Amino acid sequence: MSGKVDFKRPLLTLSGYLIDAEDPELRTLELAQRYFERRVGQPGATEEEICTTLIWLAGARVWLHNAKGAMHTIAHLRARSRGRFKEIETLASMLEILLHLEMREIRQGQTKLEVLQIDSDDARNKVRLQACAEQIKGRFLSAQGQIEEAMQCFDTAAQQLKGGGAAQLEDLAITAEIYNDQAHAFQREGKTEDSLKLYVQAETVCRHIVFPLGLARSLRGRGTLYSDRKEFSEAIKYFKDAVDIYQRHDSPHGILRCSILLGRAYYGIHDLREALFYFEEARLQCGKGRYPNDEAEVNARIGDIMLSEGQYEKAAEYYEQDLQLSQVHGDERTQSHAFRNTGRIQRLLGNFPRAEQCLLMSGQLLTKLGDQQGMVATLQQMVQLYLEQNKTAQARSSLNHLKDRSDRLGRAHEKAVCRLFEGIVLRHEGQSTQALPILKDSLFALAREPGFFTVLAQMELAQACFEMNFKDESVGKFLEAINMARQLKHHDIEKRALDMLSKVDRTEWAKALRSAGGPTAERNTTRAILSLVCCELRNTGWLWEQEVDRITAMLDGYYEAMAQSISKQRGIVIQIVGSRVIAVFGLEASCDPVQGLRCAETCQEAFFKLQGENNQYLNLGMACSIATGHCLHGLMGATDHKGYRIVGEPWELIDRLLDQAVSGEIWVCQDTHRGIRHLENNFTPRDVADRGGEGKLVAYTASSSRQVAKKPAKART
Repeated sequence: MSGKVDFKRPLLTLSGYLIDAEDPELRTLELAQRYFERRVGQPGATEEEICTTLIWLAGARVWLHNAKGAMHTIAHLRARSRGRFKEIETLASMLEILLHLEMREIRQGQTKLEVLQIDSDDARNKVRLQACAEQIKGRFLSAQGQIEEAMQCFDTAAQQLKGGGAAQLEDLAITAEIYNDQAHAFQREGKTEDSLKLYVQAETVCRHIVFPLGLARSLRGRGTLYSDRKEFSEAIKYFKDAVDIYQRHDSPHGILRCSILLGRAYYGIHDLREALFYFEEARLQCGKGRYPNDEAEVNARIGDIMLSEGQYEKAAEYYEQDLQLSQVHGDERTQSHAFRNTGRIQRLLGNFPRAEQCLLMSGQLLTKLGDQQGMVATLQQMVQLYLEQNKTAQARSSLNHLKDRSDRLGRAHEKAVCRLFEGIVLRHEGQSTQALPILKDSLFALAREPGFFTVLAQMELAQACFEMNFKDESVGKFLEAINMARQLKHHDIEKRALDMLSKVDRTEWAKALRSAGGPTAERNTTRAILSLVCCELRNTGWLWEQEVDRITAMLDGYYEAMAQSISKQRGIVIQIVGSRVIAVFGLEASCDPVQGLRCAETCQEAFFKLQGENNQYLNLGMACSIATGHCLHGLMGATDHKGYRIVGEPWELIDRLLDQAVSGEIWVCQDTHRGIRHLENNFTPRDVADRGGEGKLVAYTASSSRQVAKKPAKART
């Protein structure tokens, strides 16, 4: 077929067959709307012709989602028709119901559909109108989750069309949309093969009759089908084909839906930047309140990205906008999802009363709707909320409800997650021994499709191992969790895993932090007040002339003694360069220079102990310096050499202070001295000369009463 729009067939407006790609005035929806506006005011037209044109104009505005314009046009049409053109008024009523459906105003649309009286002088058109009414009824039922009833309506509509003789353009356009509706219903039931078959049939019919909007819908549907299968690369291909058609014919709502779907697909393959690009494109299409329900979804999706990146405050802002829009414009299902998202982010922010209130509201709405899958997701959040408040009794109660709902749903993934929460609750109840095998079983099941819960299972298993004093196994599991979180680009749970690892093994935590990738660098780089402690081995000239094994053994002994001393004072070794060992204080809590001083003193004592145990160390000495101040710390460096680094004035100061120190001394800067001057230690003020234009400064020294390095003994012959 040619795809030419025949204005004597207004029934085509119900399917959206409004575009003629070869007609410059009808090649887009916006141009078609303007053309119909001009035709309405054309002189010499009869009342019936004007009313027919008004139907085309109303149809264009419905598919543009211009609700106010469409309602105004329909009212204008009825005022002119005054009951004279029954078929046109029936079409106007059906377009009004379609508008309610497109704007997700389910109750209003169903109420008007129930009282709709179909009337037409043409028997064939009357059958078509009845088929369209049955099709719209099926769409309402499908939107409410009543899939079986919806399928019966679609089948009835298809049979009605077949009983009217040879198929004409109207029949084929309506049939193509019925195929799309049936495919969508099968998809929601999980019958992917039946769904794919119907989408292909819809595509074939649409290409035959040159129906671009119907074709774009079938391509979009096939994309969602592959997206549900986690075949995101294939889904992206279909979504891009669909959005090309929508852009070519200027369908803003089509562009909006495809942009959201593309964003979700890229989010599925962990390409957060590309996902954010398409969600921002969707926000532009939303305009200012033009598509409030879609705008709510876009806000929720951007909130998901902010959450994945660990930007909880920004995520909370987007989730709150989603909730506000859903409460005003959304149905109960969208409100339940918005309440759950808000409850989750408030839980992560530690606002537990608000989180509990939102999650309870979500649960009430989902129970009313009978949505098992949504209820499972909400109960998962409830269990975590109560555990984080140490309310194990309430957590156990929510877990029992979760078990029941997961069994009803019957999906392997939800059952594995339920098993995971069983292990977590047992661990919080102090039964780590019973929790361990359950956590291992859940991890095995969840590892088949790696995701957020896979990482969570690894973290909980690591924590259970640590509580049972299996430290090595615990550290290994934490590192696995951190690496998987980085691969999946779940930066929020990566940070949680790093925080938990820091309490188990600070050395491994520092290594894991230094090895983080690119996006983590942006998240971890920040300003802080830190204390740096530097220990430097002195009088090492003679050492380099010794045998390699002897040099290695002595350096290893020194490095190990310093690392243990630093760890005892809860410092973190951030760098070992040559004979220098550098530690940092203040990364986890507020900076306390006293900790730095105690660390330096402990390191000196450890070195004196080495000298007592091995006479060779008597030939060496050690000096320390401490500097406190503002630093920038995080992941920095060239692309191929990204690593955890600390930069700032304290870094320069420890070097200048060490230049002045002799073996056995501890030199501190002025800021460090201000933080430790209340102690009884005797500090001597010292002037530090200008070095390369850096300016003079005052430092303070504390000398050790212990012995210092002796001159190296002569080598024995």
